[in-house]
Amino acid sequence: MFANFIVLIVLVALAILFGWLTYRAIRSQKMWVKIVGGILGVVATLIFAGAAFTFGKGLLEFTRPHPVAAVNVVFEHTPEQAARGEHLAGLLCASCHSMNGELPLTGGKNLSEDSGLPLGDLYPPNITTGGRLKELTDADVLRILRSGVRPNGQLTAMGFFPLRALSDDDAKSVIAYLRQAPAVEKTSPPLSASPLLVAFTGLGFINAPGADQPITPVTAPPKAANIEYGKYVADFADCRGCHGEKLDGNAPPPAPPGAPNLTMVVPQWSKDDFFKAMRTGVDPTGHQIQPPMPWQTIGKLDDVELEALYLYLHSLPPILPNQ
Repeated sequence: MFANFIVLIVLVALAILFGWLTYRAIRSQKMWVKIVGGILGVVATLIFAGAAFTFGKGLLEFTRPHPVAAVNVVFEHTPEQAARGEHLAGLLCASCHSMNGELPLTGGKNLSEDSGLPLGDLYPPNITTGGRLKELTDADVLRILRSGVRPNGQLTAMGFFPLRALSDDDAKSVIAYLRQAPAVEKTSPPLSASPLLVAFTGLGFINAPGADQPITPVTAPPKAANIEYGKYVADFADCRGCHGEKLDGNAPPPAPPGAPNLTMVVPQWSKDDFFKAMRTGVDPTGHQIQPPMPWQTIGKLDDVELEALYLYLHSLPPILPNQ
């Protein structure tokens, strides 16, 4: 983060410099210097002052201590929970916390690579009991899942991808699995945001939505192949993170550009088409689905979850471009 403080200092210095030059121009005896220099100086001063404010705001988000939310949940660690948790961990965690998208969760590659933007070092850590997990309580883990905040108030990369929609029962199942999964010794580089990521954060393009919020109970509908459960699947799978809040393909940076409009695409597919696309990566036209669409991850949903997701997406009213 040291480089980001240097960038902030440079922006502040430039704002001060152009402010001083503006002052000098306005006090000039030459009218053309007073007018031209004053106008250009004011514009430059405002630009660099605004950039410094925005960058400082983003940097503050990464460096300030965040509230450590209370967790009022009882953890049981039953075999049934561990089995459910293994399934969910393969879906929700392995795509980031594993190099090959599969269990065990020994740490993943730099998430900047998937975004196509220089966002810094965003390496998901080893979360087996051989890594950072051994230092955390169950409440700590749930807090990180929901808010992305460590026990000391430090923001983690998980703060930008929180599982806020995951039900309490499913979250406890993931934790139950993590506690009984084999330990693997491996370390990953710490979080280091690039100036671009800091700027995006300051501009509000990305944020840590749960970092300053209390952790409230989340209940899932009964598991069934219906629209209601399909919405729950879409929520915990964070389909909106890439496809936009309305699932129409309009998501702000740093989401990958060019995500399809699901409200227009999926209703044209049959259930068999959808299952084949998510399980094989080939859409009904015969084209291979391209990264960063994680069809391999979505394809790990069991038949009930995948059918529910299809029914939910199929039920959405179509949203036309620019609507």
